[in-house]
Amino acid sequence: MQLSSPVLSRVVRCAAGLSLAGAIACASAMASPETGRLAEAATQGDRAALDSLVEMARRKKDPEAEYALGLMAYEGRGLERNAKQGYQLIERAAKQGHAEANNMLGYFYEHGIGTAADPAKALAAYRTGAEAGSARARTNLGWYYEHGIGVAKDPSVAAEWYRQAAEQGSAAAHANLARLYETGSGVARNPIVAIALYERALAGGIPSAAMRLGRLVEERGQIAQAADYFVAAAKADIDDADLAAGRLLVAAANPRANVEQGIYWLEHAAPGKLEANLLLASLFDKGAGVPADRARAEHFFQRAALQGDAESAYRYAQSLGGAAGSGASDPLPWYRRAALKGHARAQYEAARLLDLVGDEESVAEAVGWYRKAALQGHTKAALQLAIALDDGRGTAAAPAEAVEWYLKAAAQNEPEALFRLGNIYDRGKGVSADFGKARDYYARAAGLGHAQAEQVLQKIVGVPALGQVQGDPFKGMR
Repeated sequence: MQLSSPVLSRVVRCAAGLSLAGAIACASAMASPETGRLAEAATQGDRAALDSLVEMARRKKDPEAEYALGLMAYEGRGLERNAKQGYQLIERAAKQGHAEANNMLGYFYEHGIGTAADPAKALAAYRTGAEAGSARARTNLGWYYEHGIGVAKDPSVAAEWYRQAAEQGSAAAHANLARLYETGSGVARNPIVAIALYERALAGGIPSAAMRLGRLVEERGQIAQAADYFVAAAKADIDDADLAAGRLLVAAANPRANVEQGIYWLEHAAPGKLEANLLLASLFDKGAGVPADRARAEHFFQRAALQGDAESAYRYAQSLGGAAGSGASDPLPWYRRAALKGHARAQYEAARLLDLVGDEESVAEAVGWYRKAALQGHTKAALQLAIALDDGRGTAAAPAEAVEWYLKAAAQNEPEALFRLGNIYDRGKGVSADFGKARDYYARAAGLGHAQAEQVLQKIVGVPALGQVQGDPFKGMR
C-alpha cells in the first residue's frame, strides 16, 4: 500500500477520525461556521438544516453551501447518492474560487466521477486549489509532480508542494515528504528528517507511516523501537507489518523481546507469508524461547512447504518417516516436491524410497534422482548412481561411467565407494587390473571401518597390521 495515494490525500476531512458529516462541517466551517453547522446537521437528517443549505446554494450561490451539498450528494449522506449532482455542485463552488471544491473537482475529473475522466482538467483543478491554499490540493499536485502525471516528473517541485501542505498540518503531506527524504528523491536524503516527518504523519492518522518508521529505525539498530512501530502498523492491518513485528519480537537482538507476542503476529502472518512459517517452524523445532513442540514445528514446516520452500518440504518429509505408498505418512510426495526445486538431499531421499519400491519404473526414476543429486555433489547419491551404472539397474550398464562416479564418492572418503573401486581394480572389471590400486582402495575403506574391505585385505596381504598396510606406498588415490 502506498503511504499516500491521490485517493488517500483527497479524503475530505479536517482531522483524522472524523466522520464524513463531521468532515463536511469542518471543511465548510473554515470559511463559515454557520454553513458548517448546517452541513453537519443535514447529514444527520435535519430537514430544516438541509433546506437552509439548499436555499443558500440556490439563491445566494454560496460556495460553502454548494461545496457541502456536493459532498453530501456524492457520498449519499443526507441526500440521495448522486455522483453527477455532486460533481455539478462541486463545480459551481470551484468556479467561485473555493479551494477545497477545486481539490474535489480534480478528484472527480481524475476518476470520472459524475463526469467524463479528464486528466488535464484534473491537474488544472488541483493547481487552482493548491494556489488557493488547499492543503489537500497541494498534496495532490505534489503527487502529480512526483510521479509525472500530466506534467514533467519533478520530485523537487513535488517536495515544495508537500512542504507547503505539511506546514498546514496535512498528515498525508508529511508522509509523502518523509518518503522523499527517506529515498533522497528531489531533496537530499536525510533519514533523521524522514523519521521526524513520518512521526508527524503517524500522529496525524496515517498508520502506514508506522511501517516506514519501523524500517528506518531498524536500519539504525533500534530494534525494540522498530518492533513497537511494526506492532502499531500490524494493528492497523498494514501489509507485511505482522511479519515484521513478529520477526523482531522473537529476535535475540531485541532487548524487549516478547516471544509470545511475536508468535501471535507470526501466526497472523503465516497464512500468506513463507518467512513467518519458517520462523515459527524454527522456534518450535529448536524450543527457542518456547518449549519445543514437534507437532507444531511439523505443522509450520508443512505450511512452508506448501508455500514453496524446498527445505521445509524436506524437513516435513523427514518427520513422516513412512515408506513410499504408506498413505498420510508417505514422505515421497514431499521429497519429490523439494527434489523438483533442486534440493539435493531430497533428491537422494526420493531416490532411496523409490529404489526400495523395486519395480522397474520406480528404480528408473530413482536413478534419475540419484544423478541429479550426484551432480550437485551429494556423495551417497554419487555412490548409488555408480552402483546402478555398474550393475545396469534402472539404466543401461556403463562401467566406465560407474568408475567416474565411484571416484567422485571416493574423493569424499565414502567407504563403500573405496571398497568397490578396490574390487574393480582387483578383478579388472572395466579397467586394467591393478593389484596395487586395489590394495590401496581396500586399505582406505578398511581404515574407515568397512568390515568387508578389511576381510578382503587380510586375505590378499597376509593379515598385517592395518596401520602398516595404510602406511605402505601404494599406488592410487590418497
